[in-house]
Amino acid sequence: MIFAEAPFPRDQIQLIPVMLDELIGNNHTIRLLDELLGQLDWSVFEENYRIEDRGRPPIPPRVLTSAWVYAHFRRVRSSRELEYQLNNNIEFMWLAHGHQVDHSTLAKFRSSHAKEIKAINRQLISKAKDLGIVKLATLYIDGTRIKANSSRHNTMTAARASKLLELVESQIDEYLASTKNEDAVDDHFDGEANGERLPDHLSTLEKRKAELEAIRETCERADQQRKKNGINPEKNPFQLPLADKDSRVMPNKEGGYAPNYTPVVGVESEFGLIVSTIIINSPTEQDCAIGILDAVESDFNAKIDEICADTAYCTGSNINEIEEVRGLDFYSPHRQSDHITHNPAVRDDPTQPVPESEWDQLPKNPSTKRFSSAAFIHDEEKNKLHCPMGRTMEQCDKETRTLSNGEEVVSTRYQTDSCEGCAAIALCRTNVNAKAPRRVRRDQHATLREQHRKKMDTPEAKAAYAGRFSAGERPFGQLKEGFGLRRFQSRGINSINSELGLGQLAHNLLRMTNISKLIEAMRTSSTQTNANR
Repeated sequence: MIFAEAPFPRDQIQLIPVMLDELIGNNHTIRLLDELLGQLDWSVFEENYRIEDRGRPPIPPRVLTSAWVYAHFRRVRSSRELEYQLNNNIEFMWLAHGHQVDHSTLAKFRSSHAKEIKAINRQLISKAKDLGIVKLATLYIDGTRIKANSSRHNTMTAARASKLLELVESQIDEYLASTKNEDAVDDHFDGEANGERLPDHLSTLEKRKAELEAIRETCERADQQRKKNGINPEKNPFQLPLADKDSRVMPNKEGGYAPNYTPVVGVESEFGLIVSTIIINSPTEQDCAIGILDAVESDFNAKIDEICADTAYCTGSNINEIEEVRGLDFYSPHRQSDHITHNPAVRDDPTQPVPESEWDQLPKNPSTKRFSSAAFIHDEEKNKLHCPMGRTMEQCDKETRTLSNGEEVVSTRYQTDSCEGCAAIALCRTNVNAKAPRRVRRDQHATLREQHRKKMDTPEAKAAYAGRFSAGERPFGQLKEGFGLRRFQSRGINSINSELGLGQLAHNLLRMTNISKLIEAMRTSSTQTNANR
């Protein structure tokens, strides 16, 4: 069998050298990426860019940003892998203008410029908005969970921190006692010069002591908050991840528990571009809805008309702020709407009992498996509740609760005179022999939630919400599956914001490179700008 011969030997000198630019096709995505980034103003980034007083001049931030953005396109997550690509991959070499960047510089850049990268993202969206391509009238909000760069098993509780603190303090006392005589001799011959700094061993112990005290204080504060939320800290104490102390142990999207962050994004409805991001270290993503809304309207001088978000965001405070205070359209399914297709408690005469044949259809609390508050109908005029059996429940007291976002919510509690003789008591009470009658709490936003639920049952609301599934869910699918961003490489909330900012920029640029209408508009705008110059 005859095989093809090599075009030329490896050690043969090429008489006609090949330009790096000739190795990249004219229609290659990387050219369009470089073109889009070239239309942005990098002067502010360059002014804030740290320039060392010694050594070689720094690599332009546009080059490093471009390298990290294209690295997302190729699912390159490691700074060492990116260093290899910049030295061996023709595409990366072309994009970086031949700069050979070491992995430490790449890693430092990725985690150190959250503010500047956010400004570049904002500039990119503003340019698309000014061209009239992105409207920013409808905003989709969604959140997810991304693992932190920290181990699930390397955590610390308040109790364990206290034990270690006692051990360190005893070691310090032993060390001071053993060196007492030696210090006296040193003071006699050397004066007080040696007292200007602690011995290395003692200095290390003191640093360890200060670190443990800070950890214990953080854990104790978290345990106090858990106690307020109804969690027993003695049985289920707060666990602080040690590798990344800004992260928190939360349920993974894939199952199980691990240190996580919760990124929340705002997405415009035209092309699914990410227009705003917030990262928190708690599962309460619903508290970020107003912050996302304010950021988008402020950053882009936009007027949002409607907001779509998933079930988690259908809280009384969000409905009140978005619909009642700001007058916007808010589409978010009720938290129980997926479980209740028909609520027999809603009847023409709530003083009459629900037929026994429909008891199984009454809404129930998922944890207790007993009638939930949705099974008790409120009479607005008389300010009373009617239970599924038609009994009247009078107001007994009020209480003010502080939510996780700091908001104070007033709740009214209602109770009937007696539950004795109720045929459905086994479906209503956990303890059927309890002497006290059943109490039901109803907060100040309950009426708003009921009105919102009726609104979400209309065909118009369902049609408006249906648009969220494509554009609203796409960003996290792209970040996780397309870019492989299922775990952050950086540590600390500031570094995480910078890393996610690069992911946001990569997502937006990838969307733009796939939309011919947007490309042509930006090219035309760039040509006119250059002509005016």
